[in-house]
Amino acid sequence: MTFRSRAGAVAAALLLSVVAACGGGGSSDDADRTLRVAAVSDASSLDPIRGNAGTDHILLYPIYDTLISYTEGLEAEPGLAESWEQPSPTELVLKLREGVTFHDGEPLNAEAVVYNFERAVGEGSNIQADLAAVESATAVDEYTVSYKLKYADASLLLVLADRAGMMVSPKAAEAAGGDLSTKPVGAGGWEFVEWKRGAVIKVKRYADYWDSESDRVSAIDFNIIPDPKTRVTSLRSGQQDVVMDVSPSDAESLEKADGVELSDTPRVNINQVYVNTASEELGDPRVRKALSLAIDREALLKSAYFGRGSVAHGALPNDYWAEPPASVKSEFDPDQAKKLLADAGKSDLTFDMIANADSATIRVAEILKQQWADVGVTMNIRPLEIVQGTSDYFNDRKTPAYLSQWTGRPDPAMTYRLLFSADGYFNTSDKWTPGLEEALKKSDASTEPSERKAGFDEAAEAVFKDTSFLPLVFGNSIVGLSDDVEGFANNLLGKPKFKGVTLG
Repeated sequence: MTFRSRAGAVAAALLLSVVAACGGGGSSDDADRTLRVAAVSDASSLDPIRGNAGTDHILLYPIYDTLISYTEGLEAEPGLAESWEQPSPTELVLKLREGVTFHDGEPLNAEAVVYNFERAVGEGSNIQADLAAVESATAVDEYTVSYKLKYADASLLLVLADRAGMMVSPKAAEAAGGDLSTKPVGAGGWEFVEWKRGAVIKVKRYADYWDSESDRVSAIDFNIIPDPKTRVTSLRSGQQDVVMDVSPSDAESLEKADGVELSDTPRVNINQVYVNTASEELGDPRVRKALSLAIDREALLKSAYFGRGSVAHGALPNDYWAEPPASVKSEFDPDQAKKLLADAGKSDLTFDMIANADSATIRVAEILKQQWADVGVTMNIRPLEIVQGTSDYFNDRKTPAYLSQWTGRPDPAMTYRLLFSADGYFNTSDKWTPGLEEALKKSDASTEPSERKAGFDEAAEAVFKDTSFLPLVFGNSIVGLSDDVEGFANNLLGKPKFKGVTLG
């Protein structure tokens, strides 16, 4: 059968509709203005298969349209593929839009999609785990692509709404020696202009974009402003139009400010401590469980996030269709934490933890440092800028722990595989969480959310039992907008694409 979108039950279960911050469309004069966006971090790479930071996505989406798109509630909808069929659990057939071109004028056809698939599973790609189930991609005709799977993978549709679905120009990729990190050429609504590292990424409206009816500002400047206080100040002073990731500590005052709107919506983004379960310091599951039990998450939510969010028990939030079962619950029990540390012979445990160097994250790190000190653990904070921190932890394995965020993915299976599978880039132990692989196979038996839920329940329980990471808080997506911004819509990932946004 043919699917124009995924089961509506997903969105219905979420009941999370994100409304535009300001209503209405813009005139042609409005569209000719540059939208100034204060971004949290510089890009790790502008090549979708080579980046390693979830904060890259808002910088990539304007340049790269994806094969599959998604609604605000993460329900699949047409993107570069106008429709799809799933003839069997191990085959996905995409019908591409005709007449789409890359920013260099090259056609986006089935051969280009096959090239992108082979590139994504090849050497130098950080997203191989996303496509592990796919055996081959074949051009059936000029605008039809067939994916053959080794085994059922219900997440594949929404995998193609993420990095694996961001299409690059084959001609440009070949000319760049296979690396488009600094010379991106996609098929999105805006084309690349300039990247001044640590300062700004500039894009301009692509004149031959396939979706010519959509409202698009003429240009976007993504200004890199890591400090949350500086981002908020720049919005109030009129230097920025959109400010990403407003700190919860600044949200209330910004709500009361003149000339500013605040978008405050739930998201699947989780603040967490990544742990290397193969490290000497944190290799014993009793030690990891002790660290988790020593965290007072309710106090953390109140003092560091000002109540804007929810306590995290697993990798996915409550009230989400793939939420963890009731058996997965992060408890606060410092006495039990001390006992587990003593049983493991680690009562005097000391370890280093990288933390993103913004003031909000460092505040969380200092609270964790004190809570762990209360059970006899010494944690040394190593503050680093996001791109450097991700490189030092995920690539060079310099510390056993990293305080950062998991910005979420369109499908729950992507989160579990990328964080806890042997091939997952974000899993520094390079081994599966025990029991997880079998659980995910159960979740792939159907594409219906209700039938996948039992597998995801088992996946959550496996991760909880192993304490494969330390979940903290699901923080809301808080975005500051000037009154001139119209048509802004966020999504459950907290990664807006800026299509439909104008300046009035």
